[in-house]
Amino acid sequence: MDTEAREILRLDLRSKSAGTGHLFQTLCVCALLVPLLTRPLFAQGAQSSAAPPYPSGKQGTTPVVKPSMKPQKDSVPAQSFPQESNLPQAKNQTPKSGESTPKGDDGTEKNDPVKKTVSSLILTVKLALLADPRLFPYEIDVEAASNDITLLGKVPAETEKAAAATVASAVPTVKSVTNKLEVTKELPEVLVQKQDDIITHHVKEQFAKSATVTAANFDVKTEQGVVSLSGAVRFQVIVLEAAEAARNVPGVKAVKTDKVRIESEG
Repeated sequence: MDTEAREILRLDLRSKSAGTGHLFQTLCVCALLVPLLTRPLFAQGAQSSAAPPYPSGKQGTTPVVKPSMKPQKDSVPAQSFPQESNLPQAKNQTPKSGESTPKGDDGTEKNDPVKKTVSSLILTVKLALLADPRLFPYEIDVEAASNDITLLGKVPAETEKAAAATVASAVPTVKSVTNKLEVTKELPEVLVQKQDDIITHHVKEQFAKSATVTAANFDVKTEQGVVSLSGAVRFQVIVLEAAEAARNVPGVKAVKTDKVRIESEG
């Protein structure tokens, strides 16, 4: 700043000594003052003069306020969201205590997600026949035309035939029962043979779980629940293992191993 002032005085003296007029002096002064006024130093001095007083303990430093780069959040009006009372009610809303659930023409609740129970009169009668110990062993077929029931199959005696008709007629919604069951006196023997075949099959399945018993290749026969084993092995402990496995099969009454031979080596 002192350098510029001295320059102005020097030009002033030159103009006076040269005999120039007052106009030349004025132009020189303006030419020097205009750049000085536009420099950042003067602008900063003007800003510092308008700045608030320094806080205590921090004099001598100019506080620099950095503009915030975070975008301002738009203020949301308080009533921009719908009130709870204005929300639409759910269709399947649970009724409050004391209120009855609307029902349809068939008596079922409209909002109940559970569909109408599907049942069959034929299945109901079959389940009733299977629940009777006298009829459980026999295969009895059921046919239905509306609420009229027809029984088909075989039973060993007239007693079981009459019992089947009584059980079927006791089922609700059954109006009439046509009993076409056939009495077969040999039926018990047929059922026993069928049961023996089932036992033999399950015994062989048990043998297949053991490698030593499977290697022995026993022959298995069943008569009225009694299992008979035959074959040849080197160790008697294998026979015992096979007998224990057969005993675990339901319906087996006894296990015979007298036809199994114990062979010595060589």
